[in-house]
Amino acid sequence: MSVPVFLASLPTSFFALFGGGVERATQLWRFVVVGIQPWGLVEDLVAAAGSWAKDLDRLIAAAGPAAVADLLVAEIRQRLCVPRDAAGAAVCLTIAHGTRRYEWNVTFKEDQADVTPGPAGAPVAGIGYELTDLIRLLYAPRPGYVSTSREVDAKTWPWPEAADEGDEDGGERLQEMVRRGEATREEISRRGRERFDVIAKAVHAVITACEPSARPLSDLAVQYGSDKWGCLHWYTPHYQRHFADLRHEPLRILEIGIGGFDQDAVGGESLYMWQEFFPRALVYGLDIFPKPAVTGPRIRTVVGDQNDPAFLRELAAAAGPFDIVIDDGSHINEHVSTSFAHLFPHVRPGGWYIIEDLHTAYWPAFGGNARPGTEGTSVALLKEQLDRLHHEEHLDPGHPELANPSHPSEVLVYHNLAFLRKGNNREAGIPAWIKAQASRRAAPGSGR
Repeated sequence: MSVPVFLASLPTSFFALFGGGVERATQLWRFVVVGIQPWGLVEDLVAAAGSWAKDLDRLIAAAGPAAVADLLVAEIRQRLCVPRDAAGAAVCLTIAHGTRRYEWNVTFKEDQADVTPGPAGAPVAGIGYELTDLIRLLYAPRPGYVSTSREVDAKTWPWPEAADEGDEDGGERLQEMVRRGEATREEISRRGRERFDVIAKAVHAVITACEPSARPLSDLAVQYGSDKWGCLHWYTPHYQRHFADLRHEPLRILEIGIGGFDQDAVGGESLYMWQEFFPRALVYGLDIFPKPAVTGPRIRTVVGDQNDPAFLRELAAAAGPFDIVIDDGSHINEHVSTSFAHLFPHVRPGGWYIIEDLHTAYWPAFGGNARPGTEGTSVALLKEQLDRLHHEEHLDPGHPELANPSHPSEVLVYHNLAFLRKGNNREAGIPAWIKAQASRRAAPGSGR
């Protein structure tokens, strides 16, 4: 008995445990089989962020506003960048829903930001958002979305030594300090500028983490340490060009290869980059080694072999169909071909399959061949896809496998990088009567 048939035989009450029917329970079952943690609430929030307000309200009511707020704070925590020279500054972040208020203390240290529940003890500022507005900010359904609820309250003077809580005569007190010779005007001005700079940096860091990112992919690659730009490779401008229109879509992304080899606390740089670049994407990372330390509110890692067809089928059934698949795995030519053959059929129409590091097609240590044009390499795979792209123009009908509509409609190749798009490759090619003439002209002994 198949899993869907087995689940269909269970009582309706069983599915209440999963928050859905047979389809949802089947997906969760497959996640368990493959070893992926289910997405849960975040998947529903990503979808509802671009939906009607009433749909978002129903989801919040069903999940509970506190659970939703906790998930949003997890997203903010991962996005926070620690500003320089802001150590010790604290900001109180408040998320409101109706009469309820949820508070977090954001404290900046030298190289990290701590985000803990509860109000800050002595915050330099308070920042507040309404819950539904913050959902749409973090999972932005369109570019340029602007907050409709943000409030900022600066709670401290730039000169804390001259202004107590509730003191409205701080300026006079500063003048008195100068008259008594306790400080020069230049010293007070310098301290004020420094303190003002700390407050501004802390506030800006929290607001930036809460609102849609428009940062170029190359900047994100450098921030998170991905080698797709600025070091080994120069890929991100190509990604930016082809993915710009998808940036605010709800996507499922699979990247083969997490990085860090067998070190479980190393890797994930590109996954973090994709998570921020695509605010509504669910990002999967596949690696042959476990990566328990690579985590994120919209990141899931799975252990498996990209050269194992049975595993790839299970993965696609559980996590697909995919909008984007990126092969940055072993770069062994056989593995590249196996992954493409078994995952490209599970790319949705209009989606992309990307193969990185094509240089190994010429490296024998990776199953390539130093002589260009050799069969069995990743570059030969791309040449084969060009034949499949033009399947309607073939005069020889002896290769029906080339007419599979699952094959690419676009093939774009850059230095060491290829983009293949799933789309319509059945556009009714050159008319049959022209092909017939071409066949006669090409026939041996035709004299033409």
